[in-house]
Amino acid sequence: MGRTSKGKRDVYYRLAKEEGWRARSAFKLLQLDEKFQLFSGVRRAGDLCAAPGSWSQVLSCKLGVRPPACTVAVDLQAVVPFAGWCRSRGTSPGCPRLRR
Repeated sequence: MGRTSKGKRDVYYRLAKEEGWRARSAFKLLQLDEKFQLFSGVRRAGDLCAAPGSWSQVLSCKLGVRPPACTVAVDLQAVVPFAGWCRSRGTSPGCPRLRR
């Protein structure tokens, strides 16, 4: 038999929860930003297939929460919102207005 889900949780999973990130993938984006300065000069960003929201969370922290900074997260699944970004479910009628 395989391990239980608790046994599969690695150090990055635990660290993400301790530091308040939504998923361990936040560390990969932080690592990429450190190496390539991905967010230098960026004020607006989109996160497609955003659930659970860890990349949007990193974007929000890196870009800030004051206008004109904005992170738009789009996903068919519900994503819990937080300061600095707006969300839209992929099929909602308000999607075209977000592009303007």
